Amino acid sequence: MLMNTNLFDYFEDLSRHGGAGTHWAARTPLRPSDRFDVKLVPRSPGWQRDAASLDALERVAREPWVEQLVRTDGGVELRLAVGWIEAAGGALQEGDGSEQQLTDLAYGQRFSVQFWDANATKALHVGHLRNLAIGNALAAALTQAGARVERRSLISDAGRSMGEAMAGVMKSGRHAQAWPDKNEKSDHFVGCCYADYVAGGRSFNGNGNGDGPAVAGDSLTRELDVRNDDADDLLRRVLAGDRQALELWYKTRAWVIAGQRKTLQRLGIAFDRVFFESDFLADAAELMANGLRDGLLHRRRDGVVIYPTEREDFDEFPLVRGDELPTQHMRALAYWMAAPGLEGMTSVQVCGSEWVSHVTCRRQLMGQLMPEGGRGMHPTSDIFHGMVSRQKRAITSSEEGALLIDELTEWLQAQIEADPENEQLLGRLGSAERVAGQVALGFFVPRPVTPRVDFQPEKLLDMRESPGWEIAQARAREGRAATGTDELVHDPDYRFAVVQSELHRRHLRIAVERLDPGPLARYVVHLARWYLEQERSEPVQRVVHTLLERGAQGLGLEGAG
Repeated sequence: MLMNTNLFDYFEDLSRHGGAGTHWAARTPLRPSDRFDVKLVPRSPGWQRDAASLDALERVAREPWVEQLVRTDGGVELRLAVGWIEAAGGALQEGDGSEQQLTDLAYGQRFSVQFWDANATKALHVGHLRNLAIGNALAAALTQAGARVERRSLISDAGRSMGEAMAGVMKSGRHAQAWPDKNEKSDHFVGCCYADYVAGGRSFNGNGNGDGPAVAGDSLTRELDVRNDDADDLLRRVLAGDRQALELWYKTRAWVIAGQRKTLQRLGIAFDRVFFESDFLADAAELMANGLRDGLLHRRRDGVVIYPTEREDFDEFPLVRGDELPTQHMRALAYWMAAPGLEGMTSVQVCGSEWVSHVTCRRQLMGQLMPEGGRGMHPTSDIFHGMVSRQKRAITSSEEGALLIDELTEWLQAQIEADPENEQLLGRLGSAERVAGQVALGFFVPRPVTPRVDFQPEKLLDMRESPGWEIAQARAREGRAATGTDELVHDPDYRFAVVQSELHRRHLRIAVERLDPGPLARYVVHLARWYLEQERSEPVQRVVHTLLERGAQGLGLEGAG
């Protein structure tokens, strides 16, 4: 007695064909009830006297999958027919997550989800982990909804920090090696060379002279100054086509990206297309020339080319240094103006909230550079997430000693392997490395995107703090022996779990419409948390495991490890 449509879709569509609009909203209880399975909430406060609301209610009562409707002061309590529970629950127990019934939500739509967007200068740290978790979850949700999704990234390989990494590798004396030492991860090695060079440098003014220790702060600020040091010299030689400098540049970049890809592999994340900022330097030069010619851009006395934004928070948008090297602002502008391969796509970029001013100014300038006021501008949408902090201190790409994702997942893997109570979990979900990746990503996905997240590694194994750990524990937990079939369909726990299966589609639709996987993630966590509260029967376990596996796939957690 399965319905032809999703339970909650039915109520969303109820009466729409008659033009009267939807009169009732369906809600599930937070906990199982022995009286009802679904609460119908009236959209009209005077529904008891509203003929359209009452007529819609009568139509619901006549449906074969409805056993009983009971009116209350706050609305109507609906109990589903035994046949519906038996049919839906039986399919779920057999592992049928009905994924094919989800693909119509975004069928035929094409999306590009851009995240990662790292510098080719260092290993990935936990500040990047939130970006990866959000981007990967959104891409997975859109894919589950039937969309064609391209995961893409833009790697920064042409700015001041790249020159600093190259200079650091040169200073190490190991630049002639074909590869760093066998036991040393290549991105870790370059990251150390980069940090050593920055820490050992000097802070210069725009004229290339000055003194005092360098501040390992905002790399965007550092790259604007022309310092005429080894880093600047190497960058100039690369742009001039010097063979030795190019070899060092390619090697440094390859070492970092190879190491970062190993990190991504641990997390179960792969990309379809990866671009380099250096591929768009010619576009940047053309944009500068056209902008200066048309009066949109101005060159300051120190040679820096800026875009006057007329904004109080960022009045000058610096695009090109005094020595003609484009800043990251200009390199990003050139990439998004080119919009390679984005025709006909909805493009989404995931980045930290520290980039809000950059994106605002860039989009403003693009609107003036593009015809029709920027119509067809990419990315179509920007998702800004709050920073990750440890002990209330923000973790940034330039912060010395930032916890690396590799260090975090290796520690987490060791903790999981060392606890004998995790034997059942590993037997069901796979290796500790696989579980560690799922738990690390799962920590961030359910959280609201905007606020800053306070992070400590120990939280990942705390059931009160770690959504990813809750989901993993629930997916591995076995149920007690099954009860008889007749008793089963009247078990509030079983009925509750079966009805919860209908909610996945509702939250997946939100992910498509709002480009936000958060509600879907919170639904999955709530289900896992409920399941873990007490011992459940084996049939409930089989239903919940099917739902959690479907949820893990929709959140990009299934591929981790």
